[in-house]
Amino acid sequence: MKDTLIATYKNSFLYEIILWITGVMVPRLKNDFLSSYTYKFIGWVEKSVLNNKYLEIFFNTKKVGEAWYASAFYRYTTYAIRHLAFYIPKSKIRFHAYYIGIFMLFVLLFPARFWDNFYMVPVFACIALIYISHNAVHRTGVIFILINLVITMFIGMMSISIPIAACKILSYFLLAVDLFFLISFAIRTQTDLENHLLFLFIALIALCFIGVVQANTPGDFGVAITGVFDNSEVFAEILVLLFPFAFVYPITLKSTLRRIIYSVLTMGLSFWVITATQSKAAFIAYFIELIIVIVLIDRRYIPMILLLAPTFSDRVINNIILMWQRESGHGNFFQNIVNAFRGFWRNGFGVNTDNFVNMYNISALHYGDRHSLINLPNVTISPIYFNILVNVGAIFMICFMYYILRIAHSSITCMFRATPRQKLVFAAGLAALLGISISSMLESSLFEPRVLIMYWSMLGLLRSGRIIKFGILD
Repeated sequence: MKDTLIATYKNSFLYEIILWITGVMVPRLKNDFLSSYTYKFIGWVEKSVLNNKYLEIFFNTKKVGEAWYASAFYRYTTYAIRHLAFYIPKSKIRFHAYYIGIFMLFVLLFPARFWDNFYMVPVFACIALIYISHNAVHRTGVIFILINLVITMFIGMMSISIPIAACKILSYFLLAVDLFFLISFAIRTQTDLENHLLFLFIALIALCFIGVVQANTPGDFGVAITGVFDNSEVFAEILVLLFPFAFVYPITLKSTLRRIIYSVLTMGLSFWVITATQSKAAFIAYFIELIIVIVLIDRRYIPMILLLAPTFSDRVINNIILMWQRESGHGNFFQNIVNAFRGFWRNGFGVNTDNFVNMYNISALHYGDRHSLINLPNVTISPIYFNILVNVGAIFMICFMYYILRIAHSSITCMFRATPRQKLVFAAGLAALLGISISSMLESSLFEPRVLIMYWSMLGLLRSGRIIKFGILD
C-alpha cells in the first residue's frame, strides 16, 4: 500500500511541480539574487553600517548587552536585589513551567461574555511571585525582578500623567512583554518546551471544537464565527498564532499512528474553523504557515496537504467565497503604512503624551462599540505593531522590528544547528511570526490584549528555544 501511494505521488503532476520549484525555480532565484544590486547593497550595509565601530552599539546586541551589564544602574540595582533576595521567603508551592501553560489556557479559552482583561493581572502576578520566590537568588530571577521593577515604575509614571483607560491598555501591553521574559527564563529544558507545546495544542483543539459547535448552531449558518472572543478577526488571529505550534506537537510523540492522527486532526480542523471565521487574511496565513513548517521540518510531509481535500465541502467553499466578498474597510495596504509612519512618527508615551492620550481616547470609543479602529487615520496595522507605534512611537517600533528580524534570522540559523526535536519550535515560531505579520497587516482587531499575550508568548518560546540550544548562565 505504501509503495503504491509513493509511486502514485511520483507520477503525479504535483510531484513534477515540486521538482521544478526545488530544482529549477529556487536555484535560478538564488543565482539572480546573488548577482543583483540588492544583494550588493545588503553587503554594503552589513559591512559599512552594521559593523561600523561607531554605529554597532545600535545594531550589535552583544555590544548593547555589554553596555547594559556594565552600566551603573544594572550593577547597583542587581547588587541590591541579590542581597534582598535572601530575605524573600520561598512559597510552599513549587514553581513548575506548566503553570505558564495553564495561564495560556485561561487567557485563550475564557468566554468573552464573562471576560475582563484585568483577570490576567492577578493570575499572572501569582505565577510570577511563585517564580521569584524560588529563583530570586539566581541570575534569571534577579533580572526578572529588575524587569518588573522597571515596569512597575513605568506604570506608576503613567498613572499620574494619563487617563486610567489609556494606562490600563498600555499596562496590558507591558504584561505581555513581562510574559515574554517569564517564558524565556522559566522554560529551561526541552521537556518543558514540549510540555508547553502540549498546552498550545490543547488550546487550538478546544477552540476549534468550540468553533465547530458554534458554526453548526441553528441560525448561525453563513455567519462568521467568533469562538470565545468578541469578533471573528480576533478569533482568526489567535488561530493563526496557535496553529504552527499545535501542528508540530504531534511530531514529538513516539507512536507513529498518534502522530499521523493528531497531525491530520490539527491540520483539517483548524483549516475548517479558519474558513468559518471568514477571514481571508487568516486563510492566506494558514497556508503560508503550513508550507513553511512542512518545508523546514521534513519535505516528506508535503503530500499531507492533499489530505485537506476532503474538508472542501460546500460549506467551506461557501465560506471562502464569503470571505472574499466581505467588505474590508481597511483601506489600501501600502497607503496605510505610509499614513501610519507619517502620522505617528512623534507619537508615544514620553514622546508626545498629548497625541498618546488623544489616540487612546478616540480608540476607546470604537473599542467600546466592539469595532476596529479603521478610520484614524485609515490605519490597520496589526495590534502588535500598532500598539508599539502608538505607545512608544515609530523609532522604537523600528527598533522592535529590527529585533524581530534578528529573531527570525536566529531561528533560521538554529534550524541548521539544532536537533530534530529542537528544530520543531524554531520552525513553528518562524512560521507563526511570518503568518501573523502578513495576516495582521491585512485584517486586524486593534488593542486586543489576548492577541498581544499570544504574540509575545510566541517570541518567548523562540527565545527559550535558543537558550536551551546554546545554554545560559544562572
